[in-house]
Amino acid sequence: MIYKCNLIKKLFTIAALMVWNISAFAQSTEIRAVVPNPVLTRVVYLFQIEAGETKMLKSTTAKNDGVFVFSVEPPYEGFYMIGGFTAMAGQFPVYLKKGDQAMVSIEKGKMNFVGKQTEENSVLSAWTQVSPAEKLKFQKNIKTKNDRFNALMKQFIGFEQDFSAVKALKQNTGTAENLSEERKRLLVKDKFKNDEVFSYPNGKALICMYADYAANENNAEDGLNFLSTDLQKGVYIFERMKNKLKSYPQFEEMTAQYGKYFKDPGLKAKVDGLGTKLYHATPGRKGSDFSFPDQDGKMVSLSDFKGKVVLVDVWATFCGPCKALIPDLNKLEAELQNYKDLVFIGVAQDGPRAKNTWLKIVKEQQMGGIQLFAGGGNNVLANDYKIKVMPRYLIFDRQGNVVTTEAPFPNSPGLKKILLATLEK
Repeated sequence: MIYKCNLIKKLFTIAALMVWNISAFAQSTEIRAVVPNPVLTRVVYLFQIEAGETKMLKSTTAKNDGVFVFSVEPPYEGFYMIGGFTAMAGQFPVYLKKGDQAMVSIEKGKMNFVGKQTEENSVLSAWTQVSPAEKLKFQKNIKTKNDRFNALMKQFIGFEQDFSAVKALKQNTGTAENLSEERKRLLVKDKFKNDEVFSYPNGKALICMYADYAANENNAEDGLNFLSTDLQKGVYIFERMKNKLKSYPQFEEMTAQYGKYFKDPGLKAKVDGLGTKLYHATPGRKGSDFSFPDQDGKMVSLSDFKGKVVLVDVWATFCGPCKALIPDLNKLEAELQNYKDLVFIGVAQDGPRAKNTWLKIVKEQQMGGIQLFAGGGNNVLANDYKIKVMPRYLIFDRQGNVVTTEAPFPNSPGLKKILLATLEK
């Protein structure tokens, strides 16, 4: 009797979703999911795909009837994932563009599309019902009015096939004949010709597994030579080395050798984050390098001044104490102007909107030295040197090593004393 009641409730909920679907297509992008047992699943997550892995976009809590509702502004047209917080908890693909409506039912580790769907999700729904043996045939016959979707869906299926094949080869599961065929199909030059692989939710894992497998099959030291783009190589190197690095010198060795592969903004942020975690700015330790644009847009780095003593003034236009100390800093610079191997650098921590204000203050206050603009407080300088309050004054010796990251203020004779002592060494 209890089972019958639960079944009726489930059917009623799905029917309600179908009624909602008929009237909702004129509204904003929404996803509704019914989970028959909301006691076990109280939260459902929606993920976007970024750099070949899932990144949480939104979460929602179930109503009493087990219905979850997402209302979103999708940041891009393409594939998203819906389900539990981890892949093991179950995450399932859904295709979204602005104005779309989607309905799904999630139960026992499976997701089904419910009711009327967009043309794209109708294809995606059909694909989930296709047997593995028929998926390549299904891939060839994808044809909707959305050319972008057609291309992405074909790629998605191809990457799914590759992901399953690499896993099978690494684990040596499957018949000898099938494994041999998959090996021939996979081990070709420029297997992944571009970075579209990172639009696939397991793209990062696929690239790393593939490169490792290809290297092992060819007795290569690493899998770099089997990847096609700088981003693929950067992701692979970073994933393989990030847990092995135990010190900042090791981190510097990695960036010196492979830095050319870390240009992608998202990947660079991860690399910089690891550097911040490993770096400790103690006296005598090599200073963490940073680069920011000056007033003319030219990039200037701390490492540009090797052989000179450097004083770095970390300030912001919104910081009253910082601005109050500018005249004292100007005076100190004038007093030490005969020391040609001493450099004064100011780094403003303001965001982009304050750039004109920064330029105005630099001019009006006749700020000397080299003035740089960080463009926001979340940067390598602020993170590596743990700068939480301003002003902060940092001193580096001629070898680029840290003298102090807590120098006295310029209205104190202590700052001049430290600079002179460092110049005499």
